[in-house]
Amino acid sequence: MTTQGESHPIPAGAEDGPGDGLGHRQVPGPSSGQALTRELSQARGRAGRAGLRSSSRRVLGFGAAVLAIGAVVFVITRPHPGDWLPGLGPSSKDADRTPPVVGNPPATSLADPNPFTADRYFPATRLIDLNGYHAKRSGARQGNDCTETLQDRTRTILQGAGCQGYLTVSFSRTDGKVQSSVTILRFADDATGQKVAAELNAQPGLLAFMQPDTTIADPSPAAGAPVKSASRVEAVHHYVTVATSRFVDGTVGAGGASTPDPQLVDATWAASYTAEAAFIWG
Repeated sequence: MTTQGESHPIPAGAEDGPGDGLGHRQVPGPSSGQALTRELSQARGRAGRAGLRSSSRRVLGFGAAVLAIGAVVFVITRPHPGDWLPGLGPSSKDADRTPPVVGNPPATSLADPNPFTADRYFPATRLIDLNGYHAKRSGARQGNDCTETLQDRTRTILQGAGCQGYLTVSFSRTDGKVQSSVTILRFADDATGQKVAAELNAQPGLLAFMQPDTTIADPSPAAGAPVKSASRVEAVHHYVTVATSRFVDGTVGAGGASTPDPQLVDATWAASYTAEAAFIWG
């Protein structure tokens, strides 16, 4: 076939597609289409596997995080978390070193049917941890005769008050240098508790200071120095809480003759707050 004005013929079918130069049209064969299909299929497979791997990693990561959180919650809710992770809290070894509670628990009453025991309100494994102050229970006494808590048992401050029992708990600061003694007196009603608390505030030092070995006695003063303490008396419903803190070696510490050492003030505040909270929410 020739075109007017052209000297060379154009092979038939050349305008329909590429040729091989001999007048033959080149048409893609079935093998090249299958290869393209395979490549597309392989690309889709690779993308799918990559997406699956990414999803699997996300699921595994989320599952590991949930398991880790669950493990931490499990440990810290145990009675002795220190057995699982040292330093996380008290351990069973600490509990074994705590002296047993001395005395029989006071009887329950219709007004207060809950057991009035040191282990219920101040368990040995529960540490004081308030505003950087750390202490643990080192001894406890309990009984029905409230006059056992008086420094001088001939005093009549509790006569006729109808005291229904007492708890006295000793707390030791973790470095062993400061000791706190907390006494709780239980009465029949709130009004009596308020009255006794006012009398104890007006006459400080009436209650004995309990040592870590549960003996009721005063510490020996060092080199004849007067024993100095910081005390706090509070009425909480029909309970009266009395917290007193002293240095174990009997020294006065800082603060001068009339002002308690700040360390004793901190210890007394922490012990008093712990006792009040126990009977407000206990």
